[in-house]
Amino acid sequence: MTGGSLRRIAAGTQVLAALLALTAAPARAEEQQAAAGKSEADTTAADPEADACIDENVKADLFAKRKRRDVRDRLFQQTNRHEVTALGGYYVSDLFDATWVAGAAYAYHMTEDFSVEAQGAITHIGSQSEIALEQNFSVLAGKPRRELIFDADLVWDPAHGKLRLGGAIQHFDLYVAAGAGVIDSVLSSDIAGNAAVGLKFFMGRAMAFRIDVRSYVYRQQLLAKKEWVNDVTSTLGLSFFLPVTE
Repeated sequence: MTGGSLRRIAAGTQVLAALLALTAAPARAEEQQAAAGKSEADTTAADPEADACIDENVKADLFAKRKRRDVRDRLFQQTNRHEVTALGGYYVSDLFDATWVAGAAYAYHMTEDFSVEAQGAITHIGSQSEIALEQNFSVLAGKPRRELIFDADLVWDPAHGKLRLGGAIQHFDLYVAAGAGVIDSVLSSDIAGNAAVGLKFFMGRAMAFRIDVRSYVYRQQLLAKKEWVNDVTSTLGLSFFLPVTE
């Protein structure tokens, strides 16, 4: 065989090898893709919770984005805590003079929104000589002026909020209360219904400052007749929460 024939055979062999390589390339690519898919399937099979974890994270992220921006966890917790309050303020009588009032209250917080409260206070019945009842009938002449107020209430906190006072954020509750009790004086020993509205500003985690306006409806004995009256108290109070730690 001549040298030219050998060169032609070698060239033909190279061309054939190149054609075979081109033909085998797609097959190898498919095999690699199949191998990659198998590897991913094996990974998922080995860790079946991987997709679940990803889904939970995505759901948590979506929930956080959907959560209302004005919803915040409360800084001050009241549930299962005892509240003891010292209070004092102004007593406005329906038929007599306005005067001072002082007292104390105890409350047990069943939840963040509801509590039961018992309150006791002392004041006195004041009257000047120009009041017709005293001028004409001397209703209080020679009688003790002391008046005791006792009541038990259900308290509801419908709103929890915060406001900025100066540079600090102040948390507070708006509350309403209603209940019944007794007003004991020389003119009354009758049952009295009461209703109140107030604000409670929290200081730290164991104290609060209270503003309370309360209305009492009951009957007073005036000479031989009983009259329905509506007395009002406006008080400021300092509350302590127990236990101190929440």
